Amino acid sequence: MLETIGIDRPTHDVYRSLLLHPSWTLEDIARETGLSTTDVRSALDVLTQLSLLHEAADHQFVPVSPDVILSPLLLRKEAELDEQRARLSQERAALAALNSDYAALAARRADSGVERLEGVDAVRVRLMELAHQASVEVRTFVPGGALSAAALEAGRPLDEQNLARGVRMRTVYLDSVRNDPATVEYATWLASLGGETRTVPALPMRMILSDHSTAVIPIDADDSRQGALLIRYPGMVRALEELFDVVWESAVPLGSAPQSTPEDAPTDREAALLRMLAAGLTDEGIARKMGVSLRTVRRNTADLQKRLGVQSRFQAGAEAVRRGWL
Repeated sequence: MLETIGIDRPTHDVYRSLLLHPSWTLEDIARETGLSTTDVRSALDVLTQLSLLHEAADHQFVPVSPDVILSPLLLRKEAELDEQRARLSQERAALAALNSDYAALAARRADSGVERLEGVDAVRVRLMELAHQASVEVRTFVPGGALSAAALEAGRPLDEQNLARGVRMRTVYLDSVRNDPATVEYATWLASLGGETRTVPALPMRMILSDHSTAVIPIDADDSRQGALLIRYPGMVRALEELFDVVWESAVPLGSAPQSTPEDAPTDREAALLRMLAAGLTDEGIARKMGVSLRTVRRNTADLQKRLGVQSRFQAGAEAVRRGWL
């Protein structure tokens, strides 16, 4: 207990010795306490600095009452603590007032069931709030390829906090992230805490579902800078939840190899490419949805056309239908 005011056990023993024998020399104290003369000298320095000893003219030390010296110090500390508590109480009251204003305005924004978030910064702020408020589950589509190592690292504290609170976390990436060591390492770390990560060949858009009450989707799936829509309509949220569940069921856990397919059948990635070709998407659009380069899309398309024995994208789609691939 005395350590809180800077007095350890050896220093206390030296102080007690001088209380009983004020005339003792440094050597007398060392012999009685079993301390070295260096330790005794150090203890005397501490006691002098605390004003618990007064050094007399004859190099002897006169003990001073602790109550006289330390009580004013403790009173000053108590006054400082009282002042801190008063400031803390004022800050809590100010925070409560701000929270009340924010909640009232947020409720007004949410009355329509859809809130438009203008710009990237507004989206980031709202997503941070939703992540802190989540109590059941957070589900996410992450198209566009691997996130940077810095972005993944920045997300660790909040992900860890949510999982520790019992919030279930499920994330779907594109298959292309399997070649990114940082994402694979992050998924492994997340899994060790109870998080779940899977991949698919293509995703329809970026999407975040918080609990069973809120969905966030981009205003323009091809341009995230335009912002996002925060949706609270139960029917719309339910539809997006069902979309997530369909994709999740067909996704492969990150860290597992995709299931093997018959020699003649397309892989999941090839089937996704064929569906997008048949839907008329451009090479640029396919590259964005699959999170790969334009060169990769064109190479894979050429390989499929060669495999199917056709000369055009239209013929590739028709032949894939004929073979039962689509």
